[in-house]
Amino acid sequence: MRLRTLLIGMLAVVAWAMAAPAPAQDKTIFIPLLVYRTGPYAPSGVPSANGFNDYFTLVNERDGGINGVKIAWEECETQYKADLGVECYERMKGKNPVLVNPFSTGITYQLIPKAPVDKVVIHSSGYGMTASADGRWFPWVFNFPMTYWSQASAFIKYVGAQEGGMDKLKGKKIVHIYHNSPYGKEANPTLEILAQQLGFELTLLAVDTPGQEQKATWLQVRRINPAWIYISGWGVMNQVAVKEASAISFPMDHVVGNWWTGTESDVVPAGEGAKGYKSMTFHAPGHGFKVHQDIFKHVYDKGKGSAKREGVGEVLYNRTVINAMLDVEAIRTAMA
Repeated sequence: MRLRTLLIGMLAVVAWAMAAPAPAQDKTIFIPLLVYRTGPYAPSGVPSANGFNDYFTLVNERDGGINGVKIAWEECETQYKADLGVECYERMKGKNPVLVNPFSTGITYQLIPKAPVDKVVIHSSGYGMTASADGRWFPWVFNFPMTYWSQASAFIKYVGAQEGGMDKLKGKKIVHIYHNSPYGKEANPTLEILAQQLGFELTLLAVDTPGQEQKATWLQVRRINPAWIYISGWGVMNQVAVKEASAISFPMDHVVGNWWTGTESDVVPAGEGAKGYKSMTFHAPGHGFKVHQDIFKHVYDKGKGSAKREGVGEVLYNRTVINAMLDVEAIRTAMA
């Protein structure tokens, strides 16, 4: 019900945005893509960008666009940097975008004040400022289907279930290793409140960007000897964290990554050492769904795919396919 309510709200605001005057010759719907195919976050950024591209291509090739209007999009490289993201947005907002997917919590924070002024919807799907889920104060920002606060509480509930009940968390040591950025810090207030309520000992360990050097962090983990570790990482930080956890022989079945810390590129480099590691998610991986059959048929078989064929169905690829689906259906309904 909550997802349906949020989607209805997004439809209403998208409809408002689309009511703005556009040049008479403009017969496309423009969606800017803020991407990071280069730099230390490329392992996460490349499949994410590919999912957006392939789904928008699918809608144009299979359906002729949204209600007969083709989607136009343009990539702009941000390298996951907030200043470059704002630069990209400012450069492309003149093309009358109906919405933007910042695909970075830091960039999202910078764009939130601009949204009501520019009348451009922000869809930060599963990321961004958690407080913006309250549409009374942030009517132009949508972060469904999930937020970092709900994810952090779900992690603690999972740990409680594994330990035999929430009352068993009292006195347990839990470490949150997080990307030292607005994104990584989002879960901290929730974890701190839950630690006070449930009595577990919480330690917060920040990892500076890009996250390739974590020796000191994991020395602290060894000293603390926690019962559980929660990781909010991104890009190269993730694979380094999984390798380091394995290197100190920490029980991997007691290491849980958030939904941005659970992709193929995060665990494959650690090999056997990653066995037992878990991450959270809000969708399924793999390419066995009807949408993938359509993508192969209408996009890759025509030589219009953005990724290698075997990359279709990867975790982050699927995430942005779903993100793009929600974008498209919001626009379709707003046009009706």
